[in-house]
Amino acid sequence: MVSPISPISIRQYRSHDPGLWHIRVTAQTIMREALRDVVGPEARAHGYKGAAPTWRKTNDSGDWAVVNIQSSSWSTSDQVRCVVNLAVAPEPWLRWERENLGAAMPKAITESLGLYRVRLHPSGTPEGTDGWWNLDATARSALAAATDMITQLDLSGWHALDRMMMSGGMLEQVRRGNLGDMKRENFGVYFARAEALLLMDNGPSTALDERLSFALENVIPRQGETAQRFDEWVRAQAQEVRQ
Repeated sequence: MVSPISPISIRQYRSHDPGLWHIRVTAQTIMREALRDVVGPEARAHGYKGAAPTWRKTNDSGDWAVVNIQSSSWSTSDQVRCVVNLAVAPEPWLRWERENLGAAMPKAITESLGLYRVRLHPSGTPEGTDGWWNLDATARSALAAATDMITQLDLSGWHALDRMMMSGGMLEQVRRGNLGDMKRENFGVYFARAEALLLMDNGPSTALDERLSFALENVIPRQGETAQRFDEWVRAQAQEVRQ
């Protein structure tokens, strides 16, 4: 059930206190409060921690799920455009990212670090269209947007993220050829690497060798050095399991 926006947090900019009548309420302020009072409780109810605009959830394996509300850089004090970003970053993927990025690896797990990444759009958005929520500097507009975000998260967010964080869930997702915005038919090498990372902690295997070989043989030339380094690192990780 969606929680109502706290009357105090909204009314303080209206007639609650005549001493605050002069305060001009921006769309960003109203949206931030709606996220805090509507989306925040729902996120916590599903095991997420954090505060608007980003909530995170982890498991005992070190996998992470991220829910992020992104605001457009074109937003103004009178109007905000925003969209819901979802991500899942399994621990083996993050292990490689730390190896690959080194000191540039962010301390907090961000949506951009996800292996699986997808956007949720407002109700009624046509298929294949990058629709964003548009709201003005009114509590009614912010509440409507936040409520619809919860609707989309209930339909396509919380449970999908939980499934991918279950044992074997992300490997199944990769083998389906669907990593949200990325599909295997367009990113074959990426999917081969992803599957290799999810297999490596089981030790050397025919399946792991096949995925690594495919990734190495089909990489574009300018990525050859990184591809070779990835191949060697994954094989070393698998050998450590055997030992």
